[in-house]
Amino acid sequence: MSSFFENKTGLKQGDPLSTILFNLALQKVIQSIKMVPSGITIGKEQLNVLAYVDEIALIGKNEIEIRKPFVETENIARKFGLQINQEKTKYMTVERKNSLKKNKIGHLKIKNYKF
Repeated sequence: MSSFFENKTGLKQGDPLSTILFNLALQKVIQSIKMVPSGITIGKEQLNVLAYVDEIALIGKNEIEIRKPFVETENIARKFGLQINQEKTKYMTVERKNSLKKNKIGHLKIKNYKF
């Protein structure tokens, strides 16, 4: 179903209702993320989430801004029987060349998750 979420609803992956219900649940999750004030400004738009099919990218200026929408995503997803798939979830930081720190490699820890 998704590389970001695991289906914990009891529906089997081949069930005809599975895709429809997953899409409805995912839409509600995405709407909740958009309500969290974080992300980057592009023109007049505030952008904190990109979604395509079953992939979701959370966007923030720093790790603190990623934590807020992630926690909201996890809380709403749990209500719909979806669970974050820690093994398939990744995070990436992008910084300007002048502000890069040498060997800045680490893990992002949010709640009980470690990415």
